[in-house]
Amino acid sequence: MAGKDVIKYAVVVLLMVVLIAAFAHGYLKTEKVVTVSATIEEVTVGENEIPSVTAISTGVDRINLLKYPKDIPANFPGVYVLMVHEGHRINYWTSVPYTGSGTYDLTVGMGSVPPDGSEVRVIVTVNDEEGKRIAMNMTNVVI
Repeated sequence: MAGKDVIKYAVVVLLMVVLIAAFAHGYLKTEKVVTVSATIEEVTVGENEIPSVTAISTGVDRINLLKYPKDIPANFPGVYVLMVHEGHRINYWTSVPYTGSGTYDLTVGMGSVPPDGSEVRVIVTVNDEEGKRIAMNMTNVVI
């Protein structure tokens, strides 16, 4: 009976080690993201105030795969980021609610990561309650 108990114990320990290793691998693995900080100011045109994307700063970072941003539900009104490489959209849907003038920080995950050193167009838009684009600006970032 003691031999069977040792085997059961060894199997349980082995399974625990495999599970911990699999979790640690997923936890430690990282992937590239683009960080976007967009400054939006409201300008008066006639009697209306409309947003204007006045500045965009971008950077590249790495983030743990367990926290990697995927598609984020649409926000109307909202601030959106679109990333284009060689004519193709490469990012997951990324938006935050638009609440007026201020700085909006977004972390953008990529469904398709271009090769190192690739230049990517980053487009920031503000969309109204109906989803219509009411402001836009763009810049480039090297991935």
